[in-house]
Amino acid sequence: MTPTPASWRAGALGTIAALTLGACAEAGAGAGERDIRLRVDATDIERRLVHSRIDLPAAPGPNELYFVEWTPGNHNPSGPIQNVVNVRFFDDHGRELDWRRDPAHVVRFTVDVPEGARALTAHLSYIANQPGVNSRSTDTYGAPEYGGLNWNTVLLYPAGEHREDIRFSASLRLPEGWRAATPLPVASEDADGVRFETVSLARLIGSPVIFGSTLRSQEIEAEHIDGRTAPHVVHSVAPSHDLTELPATRLEKFARMVEETQAVFGAFPRDRYDFLVILSDEWPGFGVEHEDSTFIGMSARSFVNAETARGGPMLVVPHEYIHTWCGKLRAPEGLLADDYHTPAAPDLMWVYEGLTSYYTDVIGVRSGLLDREEYTERLASRIGGYELQKGRAWRSVLDTAHALRHLRAPSDAWEDLRRRQDYYAEGAMFWLEADALIRRGTGGERSLDDFCAVFFDVEPGPAGRPSTYTREEVIDTLARVYPGVDWDALVRVRLETPQRESLAFDSPALLGHRFEWSGEPTARQRSAEERAGNANLRSSPGFAADARGRITSVVPGSPADDARLAYGMRIVGVNDRTYSAATLRDAVRASVETGRIDLTVEWGDRLRSVRIESDQGLRYPRLIRDSSLGPDLLEGILAPRVP
Repeated sequence: MTPTPASWRAGALGTIAALTLGACAEAGAGAGERDIRLRVDATDIERRLVHSRIDLPAAPGPNELYFVEWTPGNHNPSGPIQNVVNVRFFDDHGRELDWRRDPAHVVRFTVDVPEGARALTAHLSYIANQPGVNSRSTDTYGAPEYGGLNWNTVLLYPAGEHREDIRFSASLRLPEGWRAATPLPVASEDADGVRFETVSLARLIGSPVIFGSTLRSQEIEAEHIDGRTAPHVVHSVAPSHDLTELPATRLEKFARMVEETQAVFGAFPRDRYDFLVILSDEWPGFGVEHEDSTFIGMSARSFVNAETARGGPMLVVPHEYIHTWCGKLRAPEGLLADDYHTPAAPDLMWVYEGLTSYYTDVIGVRSGLLDREEYTERLASRIGGYELQKGRAWRSVLDTAHALRHLRAPSDAWEDLRRRQDYYAEGAMFWLEADALIRRGTGGERSLDDFCAVFFDVEPGPAGRPSTYTREEVIDTLARVYPGVDWDALVRVRLETPQRESLAFDSPALLGHRFEWSGEPTARQRSAEERAGNANLRSSPGFAADARGRITSVVPGSPADDARLAYGMRIVGVNDRTYSAATLRDAVRASVETGRIDLTVEWGDRLRSVRIESDQGLRYPRLIRDSSLGPDLLEGILAPRVP
């Protein structure tokens, strides 16, 4: 299709040699005197190196510059400063300057500018493809034929000004023949590559770029509730061009996703939206939201398999799109500081991410990305998993937000005790309960959709300046929609207090369903077991083992815990038979009659016999419709809003 205004092709200029050190500062096209000029050379990115030059005003004496530390969307100090190398500074007379790093705050650089100098030039290089678990969505990647850039990895900014008031004139050079896509408006193309219009630092940080010889752009043709034309485009790069075509049926589902999202949250608040997708098996999956774009990483064949039996729902797409409203149009007070080195206040992540996660699945069903059965099974699995998670008895959902920078990566042992960033999924469980309470209390006249229509009815601000809200405003808006619940108390009990007395959820009964355990898997659960090749027995004897028999999970307080199974043990025998996942499941199934499972485990250089006393057999989570509990509220929750 015709390239969108957000994409361009790098011509012969893309092969020019790297920028020269020590040159004088100069203003970018259309830039003001105090604007910062950023020139990024990505012509070596396939070898995992990006070079940048930052020209900025300076004054004699110590000048403080910062690398972006608290990256938007990550809500933690995830700026990958460890990958910044070759840092050098020059004044506007070409003199190299001394600098020092703050050992207590390693993203802060102090440069001593001599008398008579009025400008400063910084040079640095960035090592791509080395993301940390927290930086993966805001990092930079490169490979032969394709890659992606987050501007936060290649710039420094001055201290003391609001991120919206610092102005950058950026340019980017790419390998010859590569095309790129970004929400940044393009001003011109010259010997320095593509030059963008001057924008705020906040706008720049929120405008990632993907590029490559394989770039493809496909438009999502959706109706918009306010009648405006707001282009929504999926841009993708991959190791080969054949991997970048999204099937027409998936584009149609994305169009319904756009329409269903706007039906809940209101008119689209921006002029266009760009989905920037890297399809690769080299890097981890990721997704991060911005005002008018999202940067997503998926496995290489995600698009090719999208509408086949091997395809997935791609729920990262609606999740990041919902953040256009829940996170970028409105954000918790204190979550975004004036700069990118002041810590964030994450207390309301159960709204920012929890509400978004709830509607991710709901809009997934309403738009056809998920079917009702899959949604129900996912919900049952979530309920069952949390009811086994003993960490909920000591750590609240709020505390998982306070510790979020430490909890994204999985734990190698006892994750049920440590917990993860459960303000996502357990936060979503709160909003499911809230939706059910509103629907029950109003006889179906109102729902959580009404809360969203009121809560997100604000005028959009510029990038980096969302409308903010407090806990009290969330509670007040819920009470306006339905005053029949003590919302303040419910938030305290469900989200701000450990679940010391019960790990069970009330929401199944509110929805008109019963949660129970079944001895046999559904077809989808059986298929998932076969694909994984492991044995997930957490819900009965209380442990899981991988395809080789290594213990990967032990549920605290379970029969497996009582038998003192340990992480890292390897099961080599099951009831006098050689280990396999299927053999182990057979033994657990037989334990209904025998009351035990006998294992031979390898632990270091020794073999041990372990007997697990259990007669529960296999257990799989189910949500069962129970008319005695009232109407089936899931019918209304999952019903499309758009005809």
